[in-house]
Amino acid sequence: MTALRTTAAPAVDVPTELARFLRTRRARLTPECVGLPRTAGRRLTGLRRAEVAALATALRLDADGRGHLHRITARPVPPVPSTPPEAPQAALDLLRALTVWPAYLVDPMRSVLAWNAAAAWLVTDFGALPPHRRNLAWFALCDPRAKELYADWEAVARGNVHRLRNALSGRTGEEPLLAELAASGGELFTDAWNEHEVRGPNTGHKRLNHPEAGPLTLAYTGYLLPGPERIELVVMTAPAGSPEHALLHARFGS
Repeated sequence: MTALRTTAAPAVDVPTELARFLRTRRARLTPECVGLPRTAGRRLTGLRRAEVAALATALRLDADGRGHLHRITARPVPPVPSTPPEAPQAALDLLRALTVWPAYLVDPMRSVLAWNAAAAWLVTDFGALPPHRRNLAWFALCDPRAKELYADWEAVARGNVHRLRNALSGRTGEEPLLAELAASGGELFTDAWNEHEVRGPNTGHKRLNHPEAGPLTLAYTGYLLPGPERIELVVMTAPAGSPEHALLHARFGS
C-alpha cells in the first residue's frame, strides 16, 4: 500500500516565492482592515509598502500562513525525498482497527501510503491504481471520477493544491508531481497554485455523490503523527443516527 513518489530536483526560488506570497496577501487588504485611514485619490489595491509594518499581523495570516512565511524566509530545507516514508506500524495497526470509518495515511505530498476497505469503497480503490497514481492531488485534479464523486469538487481540488504548496514551503529542488499536475490539471491547478494559499491538516466535511450509495456527507479530521515525515491519518466519521452512520455500520461493521 505504498505510493511511489517522483524525485525532487531544482525548484522554489525563495525570494520570488516570498514576493509572490506577500503580493497575494497584500492585494486582499485595504487600509481600513488594519486601522489605517484611506487617502483621497487612492487607486492601488492592497497596501503600500510603507503600510506593511508587521507582515504576519498586518497581512492577517492564519496559522498555516504564518508557518509558510517562516519557512520561505528561513534557510532552505532539503528537497522532497525521492522515496515515500514508511508508515509506522502502530499507525497501520490503528488503520486496520478502524473498520467502520473510512481512513487512510497520507504524506505531505498527498501520496496515499495505506488505507482501509471503507476508504477504498468511499473514494477509490487505491490498490487498483499504479503506485505513482495513489495520490489525492492527482486524483482530484486529473481523474474524471473525482468531479462526479465530490459535490464540492473545485474546493477539494484547490485544497489539495494548497496542501502541496504547504508541503513544499521553503524547499529547494523541483517536484515532478507539480509538472505533471500543471500539464494535466488544467487551469484550476494553475489558478490554485498562484493563489499562494497554504493549508495543513485540518477538519471539515466532505459532500460526496457516491456511485453506489448516492449523496453522503461525512466529517473528516486529519491527525498529524509524530515524526519528521509528517504523515497524516485522515478519518471520516458520521454522527450517530445519521443515514451515513447506519450505512457504514451495516456495510463494514462486524
